Amino acid sequence: MLELWDVAGGGENLALKGTATASSVEADLDRLAARHVNDGSTGTRWASGYGDDEWVQVRLAAPARIAAVTLAWEAACAAEYRIETSEDGVNWTSAATRRPSACGNDVVRLASDRPVTHVRMQGVARATSWGYSLYEMAVYGAPVT
Repeated sequence: MLELWDVAGGGENLALKGTATASSVEADLDRLAARHVNDGSTGTRWASGYGDDEWVQVRLAAPARIAAVTLAWEAACAAEYRIETSEDGVNWTSAATRRPSACGNDVVRLASDRPVTHVRMQGVARATSWGYSLYEMAVYGAPVT
C-alpha cells in the first residue's frame, strides 16, 4: 500500500484504526471477511456475494476530513462504483463515481470540508460474474479535533 499512500499524497491511513463492515461476504468465509479490507495487508482481502449492489464500509475511529480513498482491487473488481461518505452511518452522500478501465490500484481524491465518520465503497456494476474483491481500502485525511 506504500505506492498508493505516495500517490494519495501521504498522511495517515485512518482506515487502519477503523472498523469495517460489509453488505455480504462471499460464502460467509471468514478468510474473506470485511475486517480484512482495512488490516494494512495486501495478503488478505474482502470479497462480497455475487451481486452488483454490494458494499464495504469503514467506520473511522474519529470524525475526519477525507482527502483520498485508495482501493487495491483483486481480479474481481468493479466496472463502476461510488465512494460514499456519512456523518452517522445512516445517511450517505456520493463523493465520487468511478468507472475504472481495469482492475488494480485506484486512487480517488475527494474535495470535502465536511467531517465524516464512515467511508464506503458502494458497488454499482461488477466487472466479472464474481462479487467485488478488495485487498485493501485506505482512507487518507485529517481527524477533526
